[in-house]
Parts: sequence; C-alpha cells; structure tokens
Amino acid sequence: MAESETRALVRGLEETEDRLVAGLRVGEPWAHAELCRRFGPPLHRFICNRLLGDGESAEDLMVQTLLDATRNIRRYHSRKAAFAAWVFGIARRQINLERRRRSRRKAVPDSAQVPLSQTPAESDRLNVAESAVSRLEACRRLAQLADCLSDAEMEALKLHYLYGFSVQEIAHITRRSRRATDSLLHRARRKARERLARDE
Repeated sequence: MAESETRALVRGLEETEDRLVAGLRVGEPWAHAELCRRFGPPLHRFICNRLLGDGESAEDLMVQTLLDATRNIRRYHSRKAAFAAWVFGIARRQINLERRRRSRRKAVPDSAQVPLSQTPAESDRLNVAESAVSRLEACRRLAQLADCLSDAEMEALKLHYLYGFSVQEIAHITRRSRRATDSLLHRARRKARERLARDE
C-alpha cells in the first residue's frame, strides 16, 4: 500500500472514531449500537482469555465495560490515547476488579482452567467468527508459552500480536510507562523466541 493510501486510511479511521465519540457524547442511538458492534466481540475475547475461558463472566464484564465507556465518554481525550486503547483500559480495570472479588472468595482450581487456544470458541455465542488464520496460530503459540512467561509478559504479547495495539497503546491500557512497556515486550519476545526455538 502506498504511503499516501496509508495516510488516507488512517485519516478515515480517525474521522470514523471522532464521529463515534461525538455521537456517544450526545446520546445518539446509532453510536451506542456501533460501539457494541465494533468493540463487543474483541472485548469479549480479551476478557474471556484473561478470565481463563469463563465466557459468562466475560459477557457480564464486556457489557459493564461498554456501559462505563458510554457513561464516562466525556472523560475521553483523543490527545491522550486512541479510543480503542481507552476502551480496553476500562476492560482491564473491570478484569482486575473481578479478580480481586474472586481472590476474596477462593482461588480457581487448576481443573477449571481453560487453555488460551480454546477460548475463541467461547465467543461463538456472540456470533463472532475468527476470520484470520494468523490469529488462531498466534493463540496456539501463546498457549505454548504460558509456563515461561509472566502474566504481565503474556498480557503484553497478547495485546500486541492478537489485538494489534502499539507499544504506546499497551502502555496506556496497562498503566505503565512507554519505556517499561517496551522493555516488557522486548523481554517477552526474547523468552518466546528462546522457548519456541527449543521446542522446534
């Protein structure tokens, strides 16, 4: 794709995002529908992965995330972060709250854990189709790395390779500095390369 075409595509995406945010700020019904259509499926997959395949809880947190994004839309500023990074940041906070609630009750037993490679199937209930073979392959490979990466390293890799977020966006979502996020991704990639090379 030519540089001019890339710039035009980015401009188009930014204009679409600005229109969506403006619609949400004035309570337009089409904007609420578009928010759910655009962010519902990827949020569900993201949350489901982080909750070890718990599709029912993921659905609840997805809805709560979309509600929080709608209620707090006036707090969003495009100069600080892309809209998608802001929305996923809300989801991450919801996940952390849910984990704290669960830890106060009891730990999830190993037998109840679902491999990352199986979690996309949980999203089928939302009529979500995984169209990219590369994403499925990335899921499979990430599942192999679970025992050699920390939770933070695994999360950074997933946000970057499965969801396509930049280092800056991951820093915003995870509330780390850009430098710390860059270092985290670099370390995770190195560990992943070493592990995959050993397996092969």
